[in-house]
Amino acid sequence: MIDVSKRNESLLIRGSVVKVRRTCGKAQCKCVDGELHETWALSYSYEGRTRMIPLREEDIGVARQAIKRYQKSLNWLESQAIQGIKHLHATVKAAKRRAR
Repeated sequence: MIDVSKRNESLLIRGSVVKVRRTCGKAQCKCVDGELHETWALSYSYEGRTRMIPLREEDIGVARQAIKRYQKSLNWLESQAIQGIKHLHATVKAAKRRAR
């Protein structure tokens, strides 16, 4: 059997957890008077469009932690790319000095 909590520890999500407020369209509902329905959702872009996935209460924390892990991974990847650029620049510069 798969331990869901272990699987969630490595989950990465790109997006934001947002609170969506909306009307349902029923004529007798409280939302007609301005008391809108609230739902938590994951908002993310894919193929140039913003998409949303409604979240259950127990999924909100999981999604937020996965977003934090994604941001941390993205920051690490960016720092590695900068180090690679600096290394390449130094290598090219040293080769030019040797060629003189």
